[in-house]
Amino acid sequence: MSPFLGCKNNTQKDDGSTKDVDISSNRPNIIFIMDDQHRWDALGKINGQVITPTLDSLATHGIYFSQAVCQAPMCVPSRNSIMFGQYPNQTGVFRNNGGVPDSLMPGKTMAQYFKDAGYETAGFGKTHWGKYKTNTRGFETRYVSEIPEEGAISMAEMNPDAKARYDAEIAPMGAGEENNLGYLGFTSKLPEEDHRDGWITKQAIDYIQKRNDERPLFFYLSYMKPHAGHNVPQGYEDLYVADTIQYAQQPPWEADYSPHSEGVNRRDMYEGYWKNASEEEWKLMTMRYYANVTWIDNMMDRTLKALKDKGILDNAIVIYTSDHGEMLGERYYRFNKYNLYEASVRVPMILSGSALPNTVQKNTVNNQPVENIDILPTLLNAANIDLDKELPGKDLLGPLERSGSFSALHERDGEAAFMWRTQEYKLILVFERQKMAQDYKEEHILTGEFYNLSKDPNEWDDLYGNESVKDIKDKFTKALVSRLQEQ
Repeated sequence: MSPFLGCKNNTQKDDGSTKDVDISSNRPNIIFIMDDQHRWDALGKINGQVITPTLDSLATHGIYFSQAVCQAPMCVPSRNSIMFGQYPNQTGVFRNNGGVPDSLMPGKTMAQYFKDAGYETAGFGKTHWGKYKTNTRGFETRYVSEIPEEGAISMAEMNPDAKARYDAEIAPMGAGEENNLGYLGFTSKLPEEDHRDGWITKQAIDYIQKRNDERPLFFYLSYMKPHAGHNVPQGYEDLYVADTIQYAQQPPWEADYSPHSEGVNRRDMYEGYWKNASEEEWKLMTMRYYANVTWIDNMMDRTLKALKDKGILDNAIVIYTSDHGEMLGERYYRFNKYNLYEASVRVPMILSGSALPNTVQKNTVNNQPVENIDILPTLLNAANIDLDKELPGKDLLGPLERSGSFSALHERDGEAAFMWRTQEYKLILVFERQKMAQDYKEEHILTGEFYNLSKDPNEWDDLYGNESVKDIKDKFTKALVSRLQEQ
């Protein structure tokens, strides 16, 4: 059970009983936890194959957003969109080889907003701003395991031997740990604290236990897993029975069909291996991904317990999401992300905490279209912090008033693909690349895809040219173009 259970807005009397306290004038602590490449359906709450008691508990005591999507299905643009609260066309960060220097940021970062408002800001783990070396962008306390930031403490600096041991173990997995060995994985021979996420968790818990600050806290914890490679610390695979694991089933195709993302993301390497992989390899690969998810969930549990023991969760908003999903071999041997299909673009999102308004009904599922750019305005509103500029996101605790959700992909030269999605349908349009979002018009459409998600959740049956969906497709087209022209 998560230590988050039972946190209430009360204080203890001398006799040991509790009394309710009006905390409306006290700004809540903000706890923002995210991980990397976490499929929307890799939650025990909705998938009995996966063990995530901590995330399930947060959802039980808060809101689970079942239709959340990222704004770009890859690390750098997605994370920039989350931290600036803007779409890729507004941040100017479109691909993993992009980024913005400190001198040209498109607005305040999430951490800077909280720092300027009088919060203590502490960040642990991955941010991945992109190709430019940055400062900590608003974090007063900052620990990073991999990507240096000026003013941050890195794993290589603080524990160089541990970092060297970890780098040696993952070296065969290739750049980004994403070759086929990286996906098949193996049981790690290293202790948890030699892993980057294990090291980050230790630094976060040590900080919490030693913290002595009267200011409200903005606490950011970001993991690099369950992103491949799947070198799982010992013990977590033992929680699963590999023979029972269900893995991706392939469509009845003789070749890949992906008009908006054909040819991207090392197709030949993945397809060539996994087409001929054994059932045992498929089960092991999928199981180790889930085992990584469970490991992350366990570290979240320990961190939340430290926060609770320190009293920080007594008045707190807790939000969890991921930067994008993971295909895990779906849709004709696709791995990783870099497309606008469900497993890549959807993310788990949970909003919880003792400082949620009393009007919020706990243990609820919200099926409205929501986006990761909604996180920044939601947290700022919860802390009564004014925006410096208008942002496109919505307050997740207010009226969402959004007819669909939007995501973008800029992986192919001269093209841009955009998604408009509801719970029932999805439209993907490929445009001739334009300089500004406002320049996109229907005349620039090159091709598209349209899926009835209710009847075809695997997205195997493209209805784009089907007359039966013409009216809804036209409606979605206008909505997508309108969203672009608002950016």
